Amino acid sequence: MSFAKEIIETFLDWVLKLLPTSPFTSFINACSDMPYLGWFNWFVPVGQMIAIGEAWLVAIGLFYMYSIVLRWIKAIN
Repeated sequence: MSFAKEIIETFLDWVLKLLPTSPFTSFINACSDMPYLGWFNWFVPVGQMIAIGEAWLVAIGLFYMYSIVLRWIKAIN
């Protein structure tokens, strides 16, 4: 069992190494050094906005996926 897990982890590590690095790393590191970022997040809750946006995108994506599947099986027009 652990041998299979090790093979899967090695394969996934290899796949992740094929992907390019994030182009936003330097921007994120520069933003973390801003002393007023906490105050800005208090006035404009960016983290909560991102979470709500992600939930909205997931809901819309699921709706479209379900509608495509139902059209394939001819359950809806």
